[in-house]
Amino acid sequence: MNDVMILGAGALGAFVGGLIAKAGYSVQLVNRSSSNAEVIKAQGLTIETSDETFTVHPDAVRLEQASDARFVLLFTKTYQSEKAIKAIQTKLSASSVIVTLQNGLGNGQRIADQVEHSVIHGVTMIPATQVKPGFVRSHGFSDTWFGPLNPSDQTALSAAIELEKILTAAGITASNVDQPLNKIWQKACFNVAMNGVCALTDAGPGIVYDTESLKQEAHALADEAVSVADAMNATVDKEALHSLINFACAEHRFHQPSMLQDVRAGRLTEVDSLNGFVVDQAKRLGVAVPKNELMAALILGRQASPEFWSGMSH
Repeated sequence: MNDVMILGAGALGAFVGGLIAKAGYSVQLVNRSSSNAEVIKAQGLTIETSDETFTVHPDAVRLEQASDARFVLLFTKTYQSEKAIKAIQTKLSASSVIVTLQNGLGNGQRIADQVEHSVIHGVTMIPATQVKPGFVRSHGFSDTWFGPLNPSDQTALSAAIELEKILTAAGITASNVDQPLNKIWQKACFNVAMNGVCALTDAGPGIVYDTESLKQEAHALADEAVSVADAMNATVDKEALHSLINFACAEHRFHQPSMLQDVRAGRLTEVDSLNGFVVDQAKRLGVAVPKNELMAALILGRQASPEFWSGMSH
């Protein structure tokens, strides 16, 4: 049994898996694409951080070759989670624990609805870029928070302590916390405010800084998300949230959020686990979120536009 399986070994998954492998744990990187796996098998995985560049040699396989692991760290896009979990479920033993550090909201429960394994959910602030197959880069924070999806699950409670030790040994600033949902909502409210705006304007956060009316709308999107978090008994630090929005717009002007990258590449976005999740829960709870309703609808329309225009030739 491997110590860790990285399910969805893109930039972030490969980076985290590479650090864990460097710390001496057995790691299997699992991806749908064979290109990354082949390069890593032949040359290893090269990782560049703020402090050093090094190469490690974790096992790298395609989805159908995955094998059992103590911890399955899920880094797929949220809309790929169900298919990926189904593909590996029969390979796992009863003691395996599924861990989601994915962007967005509701990921832990979506996984728990599919599996009988214990589930740990959380969020990470680690930035990561794939420079080319077999080479990933990350400079900056590695703050990561997580905890059991079900606080009364004793297996998950002890596993979370074990996971904290593994990630800390790997040089990741990891914390097993009592209320992981608060941390998940804190990051998600920021993404709800910024990702869709950047995707629809085809620009980085600096566009919000330069356009006063857009800045007001971004902050309003965040406030609506906070109102839903409040209704779901999650605590968001509003002052820190709005400060982060302003900071990102001023200092990370040309950052390309994942939703912008997805729209540019003609891929599906993770809007269903961000603005879409806010809208769904707001309807259930009787909370008004008109700006998020509009944003979710516009993003769904935007991601459908390539297929729409392809219909002209028929």
